[in-house]
Amino acid sequence: MTASKQLIIDIHAHPTFTDFMQEGHAPPKPWPANKKLDVVADPSKMGIAMHLTSKQYKGQQPKMFSVKEFKEHLNETHNMINFLCPLTKGQSAKESNEKAAKLIKQFGGKAIGFAGFDPSGKDPVGDIEYAVYELGFKGLKIIPSLLGLDINDKLFYPCYEKIQELGVPITIHTGAGLIMGCRINHVRPILIDDVAFDFPGLKIIAAHMGCWDYMDVHSLLLRHANVYSDLSAWPLDPVYVDLLPWKVFEQTVSDKLMLGSDYPAAQTPQEALEVVDSLPISEEFKRKIKGENAAKLLGIK
Repeated sequence: MTASKQLIIDIHAHPTFTDFMQEGHAPPKPWPANKKLDVVADPSKMGIAMHLTSKQYKGQQPKMFSVKEFKEHLNETHNMINFLCPLTKGQSAKESNEKAAKLIKQFGGKAIGFAGFDPSGKDPVGDIEYAVYELGFKGLKIIPSLLGLDINDKLFYPCYEKIQELGVPITIHTGAGLIMGCRINHVRPILIDDVAFDFPGLKIIAAHMGCWDYMDVHSLLLRHANVYSDLSAWPLDPVYVDLLPWKVFEQTVSDKLMLGSDYPAAQTPQEALEVVDSLPISEEFKRKIKGENAAKLLGIK
């Protein structure tokens, strides 16, 4: 990295190999408003949930690039992207992570990944070790609401302990209904307080700044040296971005916030970057958000 080139790291994006996101696939048929959508009970409905989420919160279908198009998009704007690969309940961690690892390799040094795991699986600690040691993942990602568990459920604790031992970060989904078809209560950001307290060496990234509970995440960032947050989806959505007290964040937690797009469910990486550039904050804070904070957390030089 040359001194003249600004470091841009999107810490929160998702790979595009999943069937419902493949190029050329039509969006799912409209879901009846009075019909229950439960992606924990029926993970096959995840495609419907993702399209419905994007429609409800963004007023658009998820934006999709082919791998070639995505590489070109990143070459124009970003130095690196982090693909998060969480699981739905009952999904095979080994199979899912192996598939994701193959896609990440197509991006060369432009991409890293955080693997998924299910604490209800046969050997979740083994899945974590395999993902980090054998597949080369740089961290882990969970969406507890897709697993039907609270963030601080004791079933996660052996996994948290192993991740802490490995010294890699974990991104934990936090905040309201950014995924339709699952329960908000499982991912209230304040539940991270227990995890951060019990595992002080575990590097935790609270995804989405907790959405509407953003001040709870702010409290966690102040209380715990091991808690960080990404700004993916809700905080950088042009509809909601002005609700957040950016000057307060700059004065109190400027070393804790990181750029994220949540692609393809929310924004493209370029769109998220443009919103950061428009924030009423200093250029120094923008540089920290766009890449410097993530580089320090991930050990990227």
